[in-house]
Amino acid sequence: MPKKDNRLITYEKMNNLIYYSRNLLVKFPKSERFDLCSDIKNTLYECLKNIVFAWKEYKDEDKLKALRIVDIDLVFLKSLILIAYKSQYITQKNFMVWNENVSELGKLIGGWIKTCQKN
Repeated sequence: MPKKDNRLITYEKMNNLIYYSRNLLVKFPKSERFDLCSDIKNTLYECLKNIVFAWKEYKDEDKLKALRIVDIDLVFLKSLILIAYKSQYITQKNFMVWNENVSELGKLIGGWIKTCQKN
């Protein structure tokens, strides 16, 4: 069986994270839909855009720039998720699953960054 491209796995995981996040964001109070929800959505879409950019880019230095932005955005996303949890917009189970998905994506991005730095 051929080995699956790590970049494609990262792209798929990001899409799954967006889908999971959208299902949770619908449950937020209306007062937060234009603030916290909007920030979370924008961060998710920015991550996806930069993952696609890094996937399609040829130069390693440009890939690294995009991947570092994704890495920063994932740390920011974790902070937003923590705010949502502490504000009691999501349950502890939702927080744990959401945070685990973001952490797993961060590990994939970290590995991709190391691969680009070796070349």
